[in-house]
Amino acid sequence: MSTNSQAYQWQPDSPTRSSLSFAARVMLSLAFILFVAGGLLFGYIFYSAVRERMTQPLNPASSTVPVLPDSSTSGPVTNPAPVTSNNPPPNVPAPKERINILLLGIDQREQEVGQPTRTDTMILLTIDPVGKTMGLLSIPRDLWVAIPGLKTPMEERINTAHVYGDLYNYPGGGPALAKKTVQYNLGVPVHYYVRIDFKGFEKVVDALGGVNINVDKDIRDDEFPDGNYGTISIFIPAGLQHMDGKMALQFVRTRHADSDFGRTRRQLQFLVAMRDQALKLNILPKVPSLIAQFRDSVKTDLSANEIISLARLASQIESDHIVTRSIDETMVTPWVTPQGGSVLIPKRDEIKKLIDEMFMPVDQPAT
Repeated sequence: MSTNSQAYQWQPDSPTRSSLSFAARVMLSLAFILFVAGGLLFGYIFYSAVRERMTQPLNPASSTVPVLPDSSTSGPVTNPAPVTSNNPPPNVPAPKERINILLLGIDQREQEVGQPTRTDTMILLTIDPVGKTMGLLSIPRDLWVAIPGLKTPMEERINTAHVYGDLYNYPGGGPALAKKTVQYNLGVPVHYYVRIDFKGFEKVVDALGGVNINVDKDIRDDEFPDGNYGTISIFIPAGLQHMDGKMALQFVRTRHADSDFGRTRRQLQFLVAMRDQALKLNILPKVPSLIAQFRDSVKTDLSANEIISLARLASQIESDHIVTRSIDETMVTPWVTPQGGSVLIPKRDEIKKLIDEMFMPVDQPAT
């Protein structure tokens, strides 16, 4: 399977809803796209803030928008200034081919901001605009892979790609090298990334008023990281739980209660529940007061036009057309490195079957 990137052609699509209805749908749809990274409100916030900073207005008449910018020239958009406008976004082209977005969660303490850091969570989101489907593929952080793009070839855990990208000044930094590494090893193009820190994740859950999760068994972890280089004991009882941001982070991060594979399954379970909660809420009136909360926690290389286009597409995807999968214990072989580290050697034939299932080419509609 080729890993070469492509520039896709997008065609304009005319709006059919009223301005207020469309604005509400856009924000909820952006939640649908970006909730998996914890950046639930970020799509709308990002669009609103970037719109104020752009030197050229968004051009609804444009018929061609490049989906995949060159990582050596494109830069992330961070820390947009808060704005309070609720004006509806303009009509922009809709994607016509599959889009893949790498969702990154990082564990970065306040005193570590600006320092190279590993990713704690990696999920590859794929959207098929023809079949109106979405897939979420969870990638174990201990997967042993080749890290491409560096002067010295190396093999390492996949979660180190982000830190090496920052450490060795790879063009686009850690997120760009993480994208390249996933693309190189899984054999599918990775067009964008969305990255969030865990403080941002907690804020998102709290902004939703919490999320209901059915915990299938008691979770006890006496070595859960406390955020200050120490550990604490946590306990989450089995049954239906209404989780605030703090408990939600414990639920999706703990792995001592079972394994890293159990953790990835819980993450996917939580993200689906998080999306369902978001789509139930009328959060449009809350946007102005929420913008400042999330703008420092999320980083992405999606442009304003691309976010809006993905939002319009996402609003057409039904819940039963969302598939969650993970590279699980049947697709890897545990191995201990000469240095004593526990890693996972990929069974490439098994992983390829999963990749082909989730990322097969989009069939073009009949003309």
